[in-house]
Amino acid sequence: MAPVVTVERGNIETTINESGILELRGQQTLKSPSEGAVEQVLVKLGDRVKAKQPLIILRNPERQTILANQQLLIQKQQLTLANNRQKVAEAQKKLEVAKKENNTNKQLQIQKQRLTLKGNRQKVIEVEEELKDEERKFQELEALDKKGFIPKNELRTQDEQLRRAKSAVRAAQLTVNSDTFELQNLQIELQNTQQQMQSKIMEAESALREAQLAVNTETRELERLQLELQKIQQQLQNNVLSAPIDGEVLDIKIKDGEGVQLRTNMLTIGDPTQELVSLQLSTLNAAKVRVNQLASISIIGPNPQSFEGRVQSLSPVATASSGSENQNNQQSGQPGQATVSAKVRLNKPSRKLILGSQVNVEIVLQQRQNVVVLNTEAIQRSEEKLYVLVQDKQGKTHKKNITLGIEGLTEVEVTSGLQPGEQVVLPTTDSNSPQDKSQESDSE
Repeated sequence: MAPVVTVERGNIETTINESGILELRGQQTLKSPSEGAVEQVLVKLGDRVKAKQPLIILRNPERQTILANQQLLIQKQQLTLANNRQKVAEAQKKLEVAKKENNTNKQLQIQKQRLTLKGNRQKVIEVEEELKDEERKFQELEALDKKGFIPKNELRTQDEQLRRAKSAVRAAQLTVNSDTFELQNLQIELQNTQQQMQSKIMEAESALREAQLAVNTETRELERLQLELQKIQQQLQNNVLSAPIDGEVLDIKIKDGEGVQLRTNMLTIGDPTQELVSLQLSTLNAAKVRVNQLASISIIGPNPQSFEGRVQSLSPVATASSGSENQNNQQSGQPGQATVSAKVRLNKPSRKLILGSQVNVEIVLQQRQNVVVLNTEAIQRSEEKLYVLVQDKQGKTHKKNITLGIEGLTEVEVTSGLQPGEQVVLPTTDSNSPQDKSQESDSE
């Protein structure tokens, strides 16, 4: 009797397997920037270091002396510049004081004098009108006096009033002349004061320009000295090997007092918070891989412990691989075959995998969850169509055409044709006997 399997829902995935070398994020070997001798190794194997932390000092006393002298020159120049900036501040203050000096008091006096002059001119007009009135009255009385119609003393009284009116006009005109003269004097004084103020402002502006020019000159000199200092520091920086990243010292290849050549390997550093696997993928596999795909990393060997990770990067360019690269990649072909560099990052540091060792990486290319899955052994083919034999409750088998989705190593996804719970008969050598065929009925 042929074996029967029950159709169930499950998870299915397709994967590829590669091997690579375990390393740390940012792992790199630092080299000697110049020829010389090692003054001091500041760290030990396994030390945790911060980015820009000095690791190794090379010997160069002459540059240290040059650096100290340059720093003294800069300090002196900074003092000179500070002094000149103080002069600028003082000149600005003097200029502000000169501009704030105004002629408000003098202008108020002129305004007051103009009002006084205006009032006195109005008074002249008034007394002139009074004079005209008195002259008219005198003429009228004089005509009446000639006819003997009025007493003589009345004419004399009017004559006195006329003389007083004329005197009032002369006095008013004299006052106007005096006020006009006073106004002219005030205006001359104002003009002189304005000229003096303008002269002070010009002097203050000139002093400010000179102070600013001195500051600009000293600033350029300071910048020149600082630029020279940067060059000296850069030269000295070549004598100090610093950590490029936060990380851990993985290897030290030199010791105190040892002579080194240019680009001698000195120290290896990496970030232990992130473990990576460096892969060389065949172009066929690389075409299937995408950044952020799930991956499982394990030691090559029996009963390995696996660690979860994801594809972190994938080079867009393939390069011809060397023989040593092929040794690290079991999927690669012969030396010279093009490969694609990739990095897989572990979700958490394993603390168990050995740096530099070869590990196995299984990358999940596709994954489906809670789908209809079936053992690949149950699938049969007839005239380019895929089908299975389904057994009903009466024990009879029926042929059903099916459509497949993702295909794994031992199971496949069935996208149409089957439902969970159906019984599928595994094929045997006589599964397509005439008796079976008489019981089959096609269904989609």
